[in-house]
Amino acid sequence: MDKRIVDPRPTVVHKSALLEPAPITAERYISRAWLDREQQALFPATWLFACLERDVADPGEYQVFNIGDESILVSRTQAGDLAAFYNVCQHRGARVMVNAGGWVEKFICPYHGWAYACDGTLIQVPDAERFAEPVNFQERSLKPVRVDCIADMVFVCMDDDAPELLDFLGPIAEAIAPYALDKMTLIGDQTVHLDCNWKAVFDNFGELYHVDHIHPQHEKMFNCPAAEIHLYDHGHTGVIIDGHTLNPRLPIPDKPNGYLAHQLKTFGADPEDYNGRVLDIRLDLQTLRRASGPRLGWDYSRMSDERLSDIEQYNLFPNTMITVQPDDALIVRARPHPTDPDKCLWDKLTFHRYPDAQVAANAGVGFAPNDAMGDSPNHRPEHDEFSQDDIIEGRKTMTITIDQDIHLIRDVQAGMHSRGFTSQKLCDDEVRVQHYHDWLDYTLGARRSHQAGFVTPDEDI
Repeated sequence: MDKRIVDPRPTVVHKSALLEPAPITAERYISRAWLDREQQALFPATWLFACLERDVADPGEYQVFNIGDESILVSRTQAGDLAAFYNVCQHRGARVMVNAGGWVEKFICPYHGWAYACDGTLIQVPDAERFAEPVNFQERSLKPVRVDCIADMVFVCMDDDAPELLDFLGPIAEAIAPYALDKMTLIGDQTVHLDCNWKAVFDNFGELYHVDHIHPQHEKMFNCPAAEIHLYDHGHTGVIIDGHTLNPRLPIPDKPNGYLAHQLKTFGADPEDYNGRVLDIRLDLQTLRRASGPRLGWDYSRMSDERLSDIEQYNLFPNTMITVQPDDALIVRARPHPTDPDKCLWDKLTFHRYPDAQVAANAGVGFAPNDAMGDSPNHRPEHDEFSQDDIIEGRKTMTITIDQDIHLIRDVQAGMHSRGFTSQKLCDDEVRVQHYHDWLDYTLGARRSHQAGFVTPDEDI
């Protein structure tokens, strides 16, 4: 059977107060001046995803968040409050904590031993009597940074005048809430060092135009051509993709492919019942998944039927992406290299929802309705950090889809340096990329908003 459906344009559901289109030139990916300006005016001006709240759940637990040339210390105080500070000793400017995270009774600077409580208060100065002018413990406490949390995600902000986190995220906060990320199990924590600008890899996850070309496996599980695109204020974007279906631009088979057949069998359906009606699978799987929830101890009451089959992705300005499905989620984050615009870090946190063991046992269910069988891991996965070549040469993986992107991103960055390339030409599928760069320019003071009026461009850009 060779059924073909006309390829629709992507549907743009929500437009923010759109900024004047920014010319997306090669300079912003290769210029040290651009990188320096981003570190001066972009990252300090907005909310940034720093760590998971579960990793700072108890008093004394801390995480260090490094973004470019800045370092932020996130901690849980003895009173149980979430706190964040610049990770710099107020004596001689040394980094207070050099490890990525852990538990301490107090923060002790490795240089001269100044000690701070988990709320940032300076509590100990060795040989304090040797200072001709007494140390003012209050003035020399760690400098605070704004901190807030939503859906297990801890955000920090270095700008006291920035809006509150919920105002900054807007509708996205409500959109991701039903997925209960905090109830999912963290099963992967990875960082890869990439030979590209941090925006190049973030742009890659801001469009679906490349999917048919380099991700052929998606043709068997998603309808990307009919994606629903959302553009939000503050530079955020979103996309909702029909899942558990096929790319309708390609021939529709008479029988379910291996992936769809597996999903049907997992939920107790017979794949042969769908011979000749493969496009019915998506809606039927919604019904099957909702029926499975009570047997597994899962609450789908806050999710629409579409959310039980589809995939939602939200790109949070300026550098974080969250992808959510009923029982799985990803958080990925791009971080710039402190000095080299041709390098960056790409962090990936992987989550999975396992069934409630007791509820499932009582219902006679022995596995979760997905590929991940067995019991939930009883410990946090260790952080795994590696190079781009480790992925290219097959020693590491971040899922087949991300691996495919990483295989080519170095060549994208190299092409930005060519005398033969000046600026990008975007199609309708890449409207999220344009929206993102419009807000990037606006934040850097190089463009104007229809609401805010003209902002004088910075000479460095």
